[in-house]
This record gives sequence, structure tokens and C-alpha cells, in this order.
Amino acid sequence: MKARAIAIIDFEFQDGFKEAALEQTRLEEAIEAVVKQSKSVVYHEVDMRERRGDQTPDLKRMKIRLS
Repeated sequence: MKARAIAIIDFEFQDGFKEAALEQTRLEEAIEAVVKQSKSVVYHEVDMRERRGDQTPDLKRMKIRLS
């Protein structure tokens, strides 16, 4: 069986992109640790980008495009 896990974490940084870069590094390291503990993981990727607006997404209704 194949499965995909999607996690959303919204951050608010006071010091802008420098603080965001440090947090992205911490996030990548944390996910790498999870991946190392599981032999089931065949692929992983971390992406952090600027977020606009104050609405939170509904993960259950979100559609993921592969293009």
C-alpha cells in the first residue's frame, strides 16, 4: 500500500527571512530524523515559502496538483 502524509505548519516571524531560513533548517533536520527512523519512507521533501492572509487551510479539502 502507498500513502502520503502532508503536514501544514504556519509560522509568524518577527525577523523576516533570516529567522525563516533558520526555522526551515530546523524543520528539515527534524523531518530527516523521522525519515531515518522509518524504513517505509521512499521519498520526502521540505518546502517553506511566504504565506499571505490569515485564513487557515482545510487540509481535508485541499487538492494537491502534480504539475
